[in-house]
Formats: sequence, C-alpha cells, structure tokens
Amino acid sequence: MEKNQSKLCRGFANILGSTPSIINGVCTATRSRTNFHPIVLGRKAESFMFVPQAFSFENMNREGRALCLGETVLLQEEVNPFMSKLREHGIIVTATHNHWLFDKPRLMYMHFETLDEPLSFARKVRDAMTVLVTHNVSVETSLNNGQSDSYESSSDDISLMTEESNPTNQNFGTSSLCNQFNQILGGTMHTFENGQCIVMKSRLNIKPVVLGKRGRSFLLIPQMFTFESMTSDGRALCSGETVILQSELNPFISRLRQHGIIVTAFHNHWLFERPRLMFIHWESIDNPLSFARKTRDALKVLTTREILPRR
Repeated sequence: MEKNQSKLCRGFANILGSTPSIINGVCTATRSRTNFHPIVLGRKAESFMFVPQAFSFENMNREGRALCLGETVLLQEEVNPFMSKLREHGIIVTATHNHWLFDKPRLMYMHFETLDEPLSFARKVRDAMTVLVTHNVSVETSLNNGQSDSYESSSDDISLMTEESNPTNQNFGTSSLCNQFNQILGGTMHTFENGQCIVMKSRLNIKPVVLGKRGRSFLLIPQMFTFESMTSDGRALCSGETVILQSELNPFISRLRQHGIIVTAFHNHWLFERPRLMFIHWESIDNPLSFARKTRDALKVLTTREILPRR
C-alpha cells in the first residue's frame, strides 16, 4: 500500500480506537469489546470471534469515496439505539442477528455499509458507538440487569452445559497446538494469545461487488476458526465461520451435522452485493485438532473455482 494510503489507514483505525492492518490489500481496523465476558456452551468465549468490532474501506474513487464496511457485537438492548445512530448518519444497516447458540448474555451482531470518505465514515461510526455500554458485561451482571432472567435450559441445553469448565481452570492450549490447528485448516494468518487460537484466511476465489464496488475486504470473504477455554481433558470451545454461496449452504450444513457440529446461524451480512453472499457459523466442545479435521472435511464441499458477480 502506498505511504499516503498507509497513513490514511492508520488515521482510520485511530478514530475507531482499533488496530490497523492490511488484509488482501484492504485497510482493515479491528478491536474486541473487551468489556464483554460471555459464556458459550458453558465456556468462556472472549476471543475476537465472539466479541468483534471490525471496519474496512477499499476501492476509493477520485472523489475520495470508498466502499466502507463495519460490524460489531452488541447486547440486545444496544441494537436499536446503535441502529438509530447509524441511520442518522445515512449508513446502511445490512443485517442484525445472532451468530451463536447457548450464549450468555445473548449476543447480537450488526453489519453496516456505505460509500463514503473513510475518515468521515470512521467519525460517524465512532459517534454511533457512543451509545454502547462501557461497563463490564458478564453473565452475572446480565442477570442482575434482568436481561437473561427468562432463560430456561432445554433438555438439549442441559446436556451441553455439562461441558462447563471450572472457572478456576487454566487455559491448557499451547502455541504449538495452535500451529497444528492452523496447518490443518490452511490458514494464511494465525495468532495465539491468552489461550485463544485464531486462524484466518479468505475465500479469494469469490470476487463480489458491493454497492457497485469490487470488494476484497476480509469482512466480505472471511473464513475464521478458533479454539479457546481449553480444560485439562484437552477439549475446548471451538468455533468457525465462513462466507458461503447459496448453492453450497445445505451440503455444508449436512457435512457439519454428520460430524456432530452445532450449526448456530446462517444468513446474509451485506446488502446490494453480487453474487449473493451468505455466512454460516458453527461451534462445538471438542479436541481442537479433531474439530479442525472435521471442519476441513466439511470445507471440501465448497467450490474452489472463480466466482464472479452476475448481473
């Protein structure tokens, strides 16, 4: 990326209080809502997969306007205030939904897009984020605030909650294990920190157009896999997500279910895109390398041929 573009990327991320990086040649700014301390399938779920905020811009025209994308995790009570703020700034809200099941407190995710000058977009999003809570949010505070007191475990939920880890347990994952996890899944980048392994790659064979702009942002074509909260039995909270074509969705679901993996959501994230992009999320309590092999097998049903937008 050119020096002036790199400076712009740093400025973009700085406004959003995020860390800048270049992924697929696209300025991407990321941060986690570290005041969130959710539990998923009875395990702590504090990796970027569960508490993300991510923003990108790309394909800038001569007037300085670019395709700008954003997403954030939210509490249920934050959804409408945040949505209203985005709309006041003319930003298109493209999706609001869950990504996970058996999560406490209930986590929602909002995705949004616009064509704008990157720094203008960043300032608008920063203003919208002023409605978000900054206090620590955990299962206990959520219950005390009456947000989850109607939760009742089903028989399936009860069986899943038997996997709950002792909160005094340490993380038993290692960077070597994360390296093996990454190798199985063919990641292009991975990190291991605080017992959280995150593997990322992009489906670069999918070449979407959004709002009339070609897009390569990781937010558009992601594949991400994680494990965290490992206990001494070698099992961890494992999760995954991928962009997926409509025709691939049901074959992929069938393969995940054959492996006993919980499919937690599938839906759009964006609007006005070609081809139509869907996104699927899944989770399991499993040995990380076993989960990685099962996921790799499921990913084999996805096409590797070039997918171009159709009019």
